Amino acid sequence: MLNENKPREKFGEDNFKHWKDTFIFKSVDEKNPGQYKEVKINMDDVMDRINHYRKKYDEDDAFVRAVIDTHENVVKIMFTKDLAHIHENATPRGLALVLRVIKEERGELEIFSVSRPANGNWFLVKGDYTPNQLANMDLKKKEPEDKKKEVTTKPEDDLKKKENEAIVVLKTNEKEGLENLPLKVKNKLREKFLKGWTTEVPFDTFEEFYIESEVNSIFNDKIKIYKLEPSQEFFSGLIRKSSRVIIKRGFCKSLKLAKDQIELTDRQRKTVNHIIGKCNIKFNSPKNFKKYEPKKEN
Repeated sequence: MLNENKPREKFGEDNFKHWKDTFIFKSVDEKNPGQYKEVKINMDDVMDRINHYRKKYDEDDAFVRAVIDTHENVVKIMFTKDLAHIHENATPRGLALVLRVIKEERGELEIFSVSRPANGNWFLVKGDYTPNQLANMDLKKKEPEDKKKEVTTKPEDDLKKKENEAIVVLKTNEKEGLENLPLKVKNKLREKFLKGWTTEVPFDTFEEFYIESEVNSIFNDKIKIYKLEPSQEFFSGLIRKSSRVIIKRGFCKSLKLAKDQIELTDRQRKTVNHIIGKCNIKFNSPKNFKKYEPKKEN
């Protein structure tokens, strides 16, 4: 038996009440040719069968199929539009498609018909058809799609994920990472970039020459930023380890700004200019790197 106290998340009420209030099942009225009568549903039989259909279908679909499978007299299913979502497992072909268009329901009810061939199988077809029409109809079987677990995500979750992915990219590529940030954060970082800061993590070799700060994100932890503090020790170390320098936008920008803040020896200047030359070639900017001008919010 169905537990009538079990909550149904989608409708905020138990399954049994939802099904009872939503679906009408009809059979042929033998005493009145051409008429139909409502079928009294044996819920014990339905609940014994429903788990079989739950493997491939959602609750409403599984319930309707369990009813059809356990009540051989059901030939029509009716329900108010948008209160349930049922999927047909066969569609008409050929001239039957014309009949389908003509008989398309325009009212408040969704109507599905049940085709029951002599072999004992059955098909669920969207539309209001008589048993004779279904018997002479060329039907194409539809395989159900794999049942997918419903996942509801808040818009904030998607934005948080997108921002977090951008922050990860910022650590190695400030230009690409900047593109997918919220505008407010993007503009704040642009302002910092113009003052010599970068989001790219400094090379281990030179990290002692950097100062750190942070910029607030919208949905995630604060974004770390770094700024090179030029000194003779740094430029002397650059001479010794220039061959290990990886050309990255943040480092190139920091080096270009730092070289004008301290008096360099000829050898230091030669090393710096050599690295900046490589930067210009890599980033296709003969004179200056692209400036990060803040954009106005809409």
